[in-house]
Amino acid sequence: MLNKDHISRITPMSDEWLMARKGKLTSSEIYNILSDKFWTTGCQSYIYRKVGELLTGIPATSEINTEATIHGLINEANAIKKFARLYKFKYVVCQQLIALPGTKYGSTPDGIIVMNESMNEQMYNVMTAEVKCPPTYANFIALSLCKTPQDLKYENKQYYWQVLDQMDNCDCMKGFFITYHPDFTAGNMNVIEFRKMQPAGIESGKEIAFPLQKDMAFLKERKKMASDKIDEVYTMLSSRQAV
Repeated sequence: MLNKDHISRITPMSDEWLMARKGKLTSSEIYNILSDKFWTTGCQSYIYRKVGELLTGIPATSEINTEATIHGLINEANAIKKFARLYKFKYVVCQQLIALPGTKYGSTPDGIIVMNESMNEQMYNVMTAEVKCPPTYANFIALSLCKTPQDLKYENKQYYWQVLDQMDNCDCMKGFFITYHPDFTAGNMNVIEFRKMQPAGIESGKEIAFPLQKDMAFLKERKKMASDKIDEVYTMLSSRQAV
């Protein structure tokens, strides 16, 4: 369950939002630490960027307003509304930073679906939702043809791990990956449901368990390794005198 206090009220993409993510491993870039080998060039660059943010106090943002990102920002909100109506979800918190205190982990799901709250009204039982609105027909159709989390992992590992990390940060059992294109007159939305106990199929009359749990354990292990590496490099550099 998700602690209510961990849900920020910060405007996404604002200077305050960038500062709140400073030094944190975020879902959109978590794929950098999830290759078969840990210390890859991409992982090293990502870790060093996070250390640099902590030492300078300045976010090393990589957010660029490309045609694709602008197209996504315009259409994601509409996609979440359509998704909520389709599944009859009443309460959806949109694009709020989840920053876990005392950790280097953070996430901004496009949607957090609130199912119910705990007896003491401090915790929410939630599900997450991530929306992608690729402007090109080829990219949209490729994602739309994915039916299972395994399909998405094969097509785009970055998006797959982003959904899993959102689920991890929000401590939930279910998450959704949504692909949407407003110009398609048919098949303009595809929804993939992620469940930790999700079966991948049937073989000889028995369910084959899709290894979301295994991947979630791998994700947690790598996040701990990355967090420790940030501490290690930060400690080494912070002990040196500035000139």
